[in-house]
Amino acid sequence: MSSLNIGKRIVQSEAFKTAIGFVVAMMLKFIRYTCRFEVHRLDIAQRFWTNDEPFIGATWHGQNFILPTFWHNWREMRVLASRHGDGEIVTKIMHFLGVGVIRGSGVPKGEERRHKYKGKGGAGALRAMVRALGENISIGLTADLPPGPARRAGDGIIMLARLSGCPIIPVAATTRARIQLNNWDKFTINLPFSKGAVVLGEPIYVPRDADPDALETARLEVENALNAVAEEADRIVGRLPQRATSAGEQTG
Repeated sequence: MSSLNIGKRIVQSEAFKTAIGFVVAMMLKFIRYTCRFEVHRLDIAQRFWTNDEPFIGATWHGQNFILPTFWHNWREMRVLASRHGDGEIVTKIMHFLGVGVIRGSGVPKGEERRHKYKGKGGAGALRAMVRALGENISIGLTADLPPGPARRAGDGIIMLARLSGCPIIPVAATTRARIQLNNWDKFTINLPFSKGAVVLGEPIYVPRDADPDALETARLEVENALNAVAEEADRIVGRLPQRATSAGEQTG
């Protein structure tokens, strides 16, 4: 057996994924507790906790690196993780952070994309999330879908809110010191010993009898609200909002 095949077997092994999950989880905890976080409008979530009601915590892709360390403290939460290899590692990370996981992927609009994403477990994940919300378990997930465009809310989160009757609460978390990757979602790796911010937005409800126009209105409301809390979090830590300045470029 070649060294390449041996290396591939090691990387794909359960033990390796567990080790990576543990290391990343410990790193996230270290970043969380060495940064000075300001949490704005936590009372929005607290209103639901007081009434023992679940909600859907929404964020953007690329901005959800440090957020699970806060989910752990926000009553019972489950996050959506894909079924592919990266999702396995995410599941391990969440395990070590004390956060539950629902496996599956959102399905983008368009027949070509639907075919590409067939079998990713989107429908099953949607049913599992609706069931969890019905059991008073809140859900955390990203509103935009790979491969982009980034910061465009998909239909899945709107459907989840409509079917469950639970509100969407926009959430952003960031730090001043960070590394931003040059991929589709500008994935941000938060760094320790920095100023941080977590910002919540007002709940957004989607009526169960919403027609297509009302669903699109709700989708745009979620999109705008997520951009607003993300920009507010950037301002709190002393960074310029990450708005596009030209094709393929962003500030911040």
